Amino acid sequence: MIWAQFDVCSVIQSSHPVCNTIMLFGIIVCLASVFLMGLDGRFVFPERFPSVCQSRAWLLTLGFTLSFGAMFSKVWRVHRLSTRAKTDPKVKMKKVQPWKLYSMVSGLLVIDLFIMIPWQVIDPLQRRVELFPLEDPPDESDDSKIRPELEHCKSHHNNVWLSVIFAYKGLVLLFGLFLAYETRSLKIKQINDSQYVALTIYNVVIMCLITVPVTMVISSQQDASFAFVSVAITFCCFLCIALIFLPKVSRDW
Repeated sequence: MIWAQFDVCSVIQSSHPVCNTIMLFGIIVCLASVFLMGLDGRFVFPERFPSVCQSRAWLLTLGFTLSFGAMFSKVWRVHRLSTRAKTDPKVKMKKVQPWKLYSMVSGLLVIDLFIMIPWQVIDPLQRRVELFPLEDPPDESDDSKIRPELEHCKSHHNNVWLSVIFAYKGLVLLFGLFLAYETRSLKIKQINDSQYVALTIYNVVIMCLITVPVTMVISSQQDASFAFVSVAITFCCFLCIALIFLPKVSRDW
């Protein structure tokens, strides 16, 4: 029984639980952003709406960086260790220092701050109302017209800021995908869940490639856009949790 407990503790410790906790916290932050995406003028006063817009952007950006950054740091260390071992087979793989994983996530967060703070200070997100042509009411006897309105969170140079964020996140995703592919068949005891981390990165990249363009196409359809984005984020988050944590639970049992 003692040996079994030691083995379980060793398995959990080698997967760097603090890094997994960072990923889990980032997922929670992303899920919180979904709640804010569902708020509109029926629930928020117009003067409070800019705060909701900015909170959405901050939560989704930082949540993505925390969750994906934790996985990225793991697969990066696996790649470094394997490359060093191939270069000099006589060199033994040293224990992975946790601070190296945390510093990678911190570096990604710093880049986020360098983008998000100027965006919020120079050109903050505001409530923009898109007006549509007048429509007839459901009751034809009613002598009135209905003008549909759609609320957006936009800034004056919204496309520029989004392009910067998408370019930065896209590079991180592509590099993470490359590292995951390079380390797809590696198993090292220093980071024993590297293969599941690689699968998780594949999942995130695929979901981002699908979600971003589709969302931009259907952005004028409020219900469809919110439904698609919320389902995509929720599905991706829970799939990441399943890939990272379920194998540990099954091994424990």
